[in-house]
Amino acid sequence: MEYKVLQEKSILDLEQKVNHYLKEKWQLQGGVSVTYNRGNGSNDMFYAQALVKM
Repeated sequence: MEYKVLQEKSILDLEQKVNHYLKEKWQLQGGVSVTYNRGNGSNDMFYAQALVKM
């Protein structure tokens, strides 16, 4: 089994990347995670999705 975590700053970019991997027979593992980086004056948001491939 392979495990991969995709991460992007844009939900649209994450959707495109996830769709690419789904076409390559990867499967979703759980839901989308969202986190903020609020350090050093930053306010970046990150989206992540885990995938597995048997």
